[in-house]
Amino acid sequence: MSIDENTLLLGIDVGTTGTKCSLYDLKGTIVAHAYQEYPMIHPQEGWTEQDPARWWEAVQNNLRDCFTRQGIDSSRVAAIGVSCTNALTLVDKDGNPVYNAIGHHDLRADPQVEWLREHVGEELVFQVTANRLAKGTFCLPSLRWLIDNRPELVERAEKMLMPSGFIIHKLTGEFSMNRPRTSLTIMADIRTGEWSEEIVEKAQVPHRLLPKPYSSCDIVAGVSKWAAQQTGLKEGTPVSAGCLDTAVATAAAGATDPGDAAFTIGSSGRVCYISGEPIFDKRLLNIRSPFDGRYTIVQSTDNAGISLRWFRDVFGGAVESAANQKGVPLYQYMDQLVQDSAPGAGGLLYLPYLAGEKAPIWDPKARGVFFGMGLGSNYGDFLRAVMEGVAFSMQDCISIMPGSQDKSRPIPIGGGVANSQVWCQIFADVLDRPVIQLKSNETETLGDVIIAAQSIGLKEIPYNFGKRLAQGGRLLEPRKEAAALYQQQFDKYKRLYQQIKDLY
Repeated sequence: MSIDENTLLLGIDVGTTGTKCSLYDLKGTIVAHAYQEYPMIHPQEGWTEQDPARWWEAVQNNLRDCFTRQGIDSSRVAAIGVSCTNALTLVDKDGNPVYNAIGHHDLRADPQVEWLREHVGEELVFQVTANRLAKGTFCLPSLRWLIDNRPELVERAEKMLMPSGFIIHKLTGEFSMNRPRTSLTIMADIRTGEWSEEIVEKAQVPHRLLPKPYSSCDIVAGVSKWAAQQTGLKEGTPVSAGCLDTAVATAAAGATDPGDAAFTIGSSGRVCYISGEPIFDKRLLNIRSPFDGRYTIVQSTDNAGISLRWFRDVFGGAVESAANQKGVPLYQYMDQLVQDSAPGAGGLLYLPYLAGEKAPIWDPKARGVFFGMGLGSNYGDFLRAVMEGVAFSMQDCISIMPGSQDKSRPIPIGGGVANSQVWCQIFADVLDRPVIQLKSNETETLGDVIIAAQSIGLKEIPYNFGKRLAQGGRLLEPRKEAAALYQQQFDKYKRLYQQIKDLY
């Protein structure tokens, strides 16, 4: 197709609790958007799964919404980028799942971690991948669980995919995994992005399960005739290999070059720092960047936006009628209640460890806590405590990030939290540094289209396009009095976990 002012790019992001599809013009403006939620599945205590069929169903419904209800001509789409959350999916030769996807909150693979320590070696994994041996974030223990406990499913399986690879196969018929995503399998060499023969052999993983690695900006294939019929996309539209959600969101927030940092606070919360080389520190996650010669160094807290959604789902009914009477969305009404609660939430503290926690405590047994409630505690205080607790967790993460301690340098915040000015202000106060509330907070799909643009050589959208857009965000300065109070609260937050961790 010819590239002109009518050209669009499509970003698809498969998240933990929903999938979004966004169409952007060449100025980085969303011209159509659709989102569909789906539930997580918990077959047993500590197990967290997803139904891959719901991802594809959500993509189909979202694209029909964009093309039919919103009236977008799909022939204008020049390329597609796909990002995703972390969920291990085994599929057969036709790309159909043989089991539910095992998500990154899943806690079942303790025996497999111990087996891998004995048969592969924690130090080998670290030296090859620059990442620790742990369950959840890294899919190898979950894969070993399937090998150990459901060998008949592994026998049926043809490939191991992540959600983005599952959708790319639906769109193109090709199996793939992008190199940033291979970083979190702990089966690939961080320096090359290729599968480590030594780890794969020692872990006794069948080679046929490993899809071909691609650089993020490679084109896997074009949209197939079948997928065009299912989605309304034009047959042959290029589909890039894509990326994991954290890395594309970081690029879209403006962190693309060594020394840059950014927050992406969606279902999980991530602080990312761009480095020219891996950083071998077991407290950190190392991911290959979507752009060659760079690495995205990550600290991730599992229960950020999920904390507020959990609170909404469990306790939102208490204020839903009041929000309806005022004619405002529930989340917006919750923001108003938080504004009525002073910094410190009346002494309430919240530990956001609803399903264990990775960085920085790496404690799968940890669980959420409200501490310090009294007769004067009100609904707004609990909401503010949730927001403050997530911010404290991210402050805990950034305190051990190399190169990110310059408090004069603003940090952009993207993801769903960027919809809330009050929450972004809490971050500025807790961090005691300026933050940029991004105007375009759909950072995952924006990052997807940046990669899609690179895959077809579209010069109108360079790799650092997000940095240009971040300049139009709202700058929020920390408030001295609140920052001083939050330092005291943060110290108490840290001590609280240390005091109760043995009780878990």
